[in-house]
Amino acid sequence: MITENYLSCLCKSYYDLKYSLFKVIEHMCKEEGLTVLQTMMLFLIRSEGSLSVGDLSNYFNITHSNASTLCKKLERDGLLCRTRSKKDERSVLISVTDHGCEMIDRMLERGKGFAAALDDVPQNKLDAIVQTIDEATEMLKKMSSD
Repeated sequence: MITENYLSCLCKSYYDLKYSLFKVIEHMCKEEGLTVLQTMMLFLIRSEGSLSVGDLSNYFNITHSNASTLCKKLERDGLLCRTRSKKDERSVLISVTDHGCEMIDRMLERGKGFAAALDDVPQNKLDAIVQTIDEATEMLKKMSSD
């Protein structure tokens, strides 16, 4: 049975992880003039190849209107482009431009200083951390869907 103490510990751990990751990403994107959310959108879109505005709004739990506004700004800056889906002409897919990929690469290069702090951590431990976070995420999804 899940206790109140367990939920409190889980919430604190989640917040600590989210805040720490936010600070790392903030450091990486500050020089590029992007917000953390804009940066996370760029990373996600590049990793997926392309996404719709609806996909982004669902993933980041923001309104469709806010996701669209963020995409328009990134498109004006030359970081994203919109194309009609070949499968469904009504659907518009968003992908990262070459300029956007270059910016992501610069941010990743800036983040290497943080990654160097993990040099002493064995790869199997890093893999276990990622796996545990993934498992906790799946567990929480099940809890929230009930």
